Amino acid sequence: MAQTKVTDAMRNVTTVDGTKISGAVPLAALGNAPATDLSKLEYNQAILAFKIASSNQLAKFQMVDQVIDEYQDATGIDAGNSTNELASGATTAKYYEGGSTVTPTVTGGDTNNVDPSDSNFWIHNFTSNGNFITDAAMTVDWLVVAGGGGGGAPDYAGGGGAGGLRTSFGSTSGGGGSAEADASMSAATYAVVVGAGGASVASFTNSVTAQGADSSLIGTGVSITSVGGGRANYNVQGNSGGSGGGDGREGGVRSRTVAAGTANQGMAGGVSDPSDGGAGGGGASAVGEDAPTDNSRAGNGGAGLSVSITGAAVTYAGGGGGSPHGGSYGTGGAGGGGAGTNTGTGHGTNGLGGGGGGTRTGGNTSSTGGSGVVIIRRPVTATSLGANLTLQSTATTAESAPTTADLVVLIEDGAGTATVNTDIKAKVSRDGSAFSGYVTFVDEGDWGTNKRILVARNIDISGIATGTAMKYKLETLNQSAGSKETRIHATSLAWA
Repeated sequence: MAQTKVTDAMRNVTTVDGTKISGAVPLAALGNAPATDLSKLEYNQAILAFKIASSNQLAKFQMVDQVIDEYQDATGIDAGNSTNELASGATTAKYYEGGSTVTPTVTGGDTNNVDPSDSNFWIHNFTSNGNFITDAAMTVDWLVVAGGGGGGAPDYAGGGGAGGLRTSFGSTSGGGGSAEADASMSAATYAVVVGAGGASVASFTNSVTAQGADSSLIGTGVSITSVGGGRANYNVQGNSGGSGGGDGREGGVRSRTVAAGTANQGMAGGVSDPSDGGAGGGGASAVGEDAPTDNSRAGNGGAGLSVSITGAAVTYAGGGGGSPHGGSYGTGGAGGGGAGTNTGTGHGTNGLGGGGGGTRTGGNTSSTGGSGVVIIRRPVTATSLGANLTLQSTATTAESAPTTADLVVLIEDGAGTATVNTDIKAKVSRDGSAFSGYVTFVDEGDWGTNKRILVARNIDISGIATGTAMKYKLETLNQSAGSKETRIHATSLAWA
């Protein structure tokens, strides 16, 4: 029987070819297995424990009945006698906090347009420089596309690179990156700059003026800039930019470095060599095509990216197509990329940030890049936090007039730390209108991070107006946005 000596090198193997693994593998054996998000499970367990503990108090403290509210909807809340009750939180962790919904005054961009896919949002479309001004804090989606680079001219020139594309809307952004975070805006003025497309230049000219210009959205807490598209040159490598410009045919050998795009904004331009036509400029989602070596045509511009921030799918930031040494002209990439032409008329599309197409014939100026765009999608209404809350329940009918009550409340310190019996208070009623004095809460410990259990036992309600309509009233005080925000997750009221 053949034998294999086990060496230290064999024992110290730390990687395994995944293609050779078969059968079931214990999760614990996978050292890089992704962590599981347990937050929802932990919350559900906490709510279950709360319900069990609240039910157990019936026997322990001789209560005869109770009502439990965990605020999955507005059932159980007397809206007419509650104030600043703002329902918030994720599906499995809803709560009430002090705040209000306001209709902000917002200006800037084209005439406000309601999102046709969701009437809860307005669209602000900037095709030129301006200001976005809001008098209320809000979280917005955004798209910032820079101006596209100009095409090259002449001598079988390359196509211009598309303007850089950054967005928070959807799942993807430019350059193959993931969509970025929404922008949290204050009540403030935000400067909007829309980058112009790269300028037209004379034949045989490699001018930096043909680079696309940057677009930006900048103000308090927000700084977003997309880089202008790289221009194409007529006899050298294309320029880098948001997306890279395509090479002209005399750009050298194919093995050289391509004109790069900017990370998470756009792709590289294509390459050419002295025997070929012009290469395509890079787009937001695809590289510019290399010029085919058989001289059958020029390289096509790279495709842009479809973004539905306006409520309809629109493709932005396509690369420009090259002009050929022989054969057909390169096509512009989807998203406003200009096609290669004989006369320098393959301009990138304004408002889409497309790169200009290459120009073939000497004496004709190059095609321009398309201007960019800045789009902001904001809510019709905004939330204002930090208000004092009154949360009153609807009445639950007791079998007979109770004399004693118990109250259990689950709170969360969303910001700051609430002082028990100062920043959060409660009262109880047995006739639905006349309430006791403030109860005395005891902090009985944590039920999660920044979450506490408040309990008031054996509340004497015999001295208030008699009846069988049981209610609680919770109040938060001294609230301030960002410094003290008290959230109420669940409440149990029991009586005897």
